[in-house]
Amino acid sequence: MERDNVDSDTGDRSGQASFPPSAGDGDKYVRETIPSGQQQISKWLKDIIINHRKGLQKMYGETQADLDKILKVPITRGEEMARKLVTMGCDTEDAKNLTLLTLYDVAILTDDSDSMISEQYGARKETLIQLIDHITEIYSMANESGILAMHFMNSGESRENWNEKSSKEYLDCHSYGGVSRIGKELKKILDKFATGNLHQSRPLLVIIITNSGAQGGKKRYLKNVIRDCVNEREGAGKGRDAVTFQFTCIGNDPDAAQLLRNLDEDPDLRELIDILPVEFDLEYLLGTDR
Repeated sequence: MERDNVDSDTGDRSGQASFPPSAGDGDKYVRETIPSGQQQISKWLKDIIINHRKGLQKMYGETQADLDKILKVPITRGEEMARKLVTMGCDTEDAKNLTLLTLYDVAILTDDSDSMISEQYGARKETLIQLIDHITEIYSMANESGILAMHFMNSGESRENWNEKSSKEYLDCHSYGGVSRIGKELKKILDKFATGNLHQSRPLLVIIITNSGAQGGKKRYLKNVIRDCVNEREGAGKGRDAVTFQFTCIGNDPDAAQLLRNLDEDPDLRELIDILPVEFDLEYLLGTDR
C-alpha cells in the first residue's frame, strides 16, 4: 500500500501528525485507558500470530501453552512500552499497535549516495536524521538492545546494536557518494541475519530508506533477493513471515518514487512488502491489513 509523501521540494513535515504527540494527562490517563495492560497486550500479540501473520507460529509456537511461554518477555515489555507511549501522549490504539515491535528484530538499510547531500540543499540528509532518530526512539522501548544493525547502500559501512539517542553526529560525519546498491546491500543483511542465520529465533523487520531508483538489472536483482529470501526461510521451516520488508523514499527523485510503485504493484512482491511515506507513523510499519 502506498500513501502520499511529504513536500518533496522542501522536506517540510509541518502539518503532519507528529509521533509521539505532545504529552497528555500522564499517569492518570494511562490508568484510565490501560486498566489491564498485560491482558490486552497478550491478547493482541497472540491474535496477530494466530490469525494474521500465521508464519510467525514457526518461531513463537502454535499452541496456547507455547505462546504463553515464549511471549512472556514480549508481553511484559509490550505493556511497559504501551504505558510509556500513552504517557507521552500517544493514542492508546497506536500504542497497542506499536507493541508488535516487541516480536521483531529490526535492521535498517539506508541510502548514502551522493544525491543525499547534493540534492534539495541537503534537506534529504536532515530528513534521514529525523527518521532514524524516530525509529530508534520507538524501537528502544520494544528492545533495549536497540536496532540490530544499520547498513549503508553505497559505502558498505555498518553499525550493529544501534541505540544512540541522536544520529546527527554519526550521519553528519558519514561519507556520502556514489550510487545506491540497494539489492546487493540488502542481501548482505539477509545473509547475516536471516538466510545465513541457522538459529534465527525472531522475525526480522528490514526498513529500507532510499532517495533514488534502481534500473534494469538492479531492479530485477532486488526483486530476486526479496523473493529468494522469503522462499528460503519458508523452506527452512522459519515461516513465510520470518522477514518483513518496509520501503520508504526521501526526496523528490521520480525514479525513487517509480521504484516504490513498481515494487508495490509487482504481483510477486506486493504481499511480501509494504511501501511507506516518509512521514509514516511507526505503528504503520507492522500493519495487519496485508
